[in-house]
Amino acid sequence: MAIFPHIEIEAIVQENDKIRIKCDKSFVSKDEAAITLVEIEPLAANGFIDVTGSSYKDWYLDWEYATEGTITVSCRVTTDGSPTTITKDLEVISAANDKLFSADSDLVLHKSDVLKYLPDGKSSFLYLHRRAQDRIVRWVDDMGYRDINGDKFTKDDFIDLTEVKDWSTFMVLAMIMDDLSNAVDDVFDRDHMQFKEKAFSASNKAVLRLDYDGDGLQEDGEHINMSSVRMFRR
Repeated sequence: MAIFPHIEIEAIVQENDKIRIKCDKSFVSKDEAAITLVEIEPLAANGFIDVTGSSYKDWYLDWEYATEGTITVSCRVTTDGSPTTITKDLEVISAANDKLFSADSDLVLHKSDVLKYLPDGKSSFLYLHRRAQDRIVRWVDDMGYRDINGDKFTKDDFIDLTEVKDWSTFMVLAMIMDDLSNAVDDVFDRDHMQFKEKAFSASNKAVLRLDYDGDGLQEDGEHINMSSVRMFRR
């Protein structure tokens, strides 16, 4: 007999941004009694909250965290005996330390109704802005650019974020439309392709002002002129 709690959360969430803690993948072995109670503790010593509901679809908790730090989330599952509990860590980060290259307000400028497509359990598209940021930083790495010490550039090395705002914005819009599309050439697929093309165009126009020597300042020569770099669509 065995109980298998499962927690599904993002690795990183920004302060005061809604996150959904999901335990709906929890299950028991065939020789175990049925699940009678599912509880989630959003942070250690905060107390468990009953999320059992009428079906496994209710086994989640929406939450926000006010301060940054490493948070321990717990899921406790009970059948007819002693409960089984598992934990998972979540990093809560401030907006300043997240240093995202674009924001939801930038999306609205190009598609006014975009926020109506927010998934359940989300109050923003910050998770996609973070994904776009990761892709841009990874592109710099893939192209072989390094600082004066030969180390990879990080998001903190991007000095002028205005240069990557459009690139990130259109990349996020393309991802949103791609998630919504369920058929080739439907309206969302067409929007996806349009925003993907705009993201590519914005990337070609960007001048990436990077901190090559780690002094936190923008100096002559510390940049990548994207118009002179040969890029390929992906």
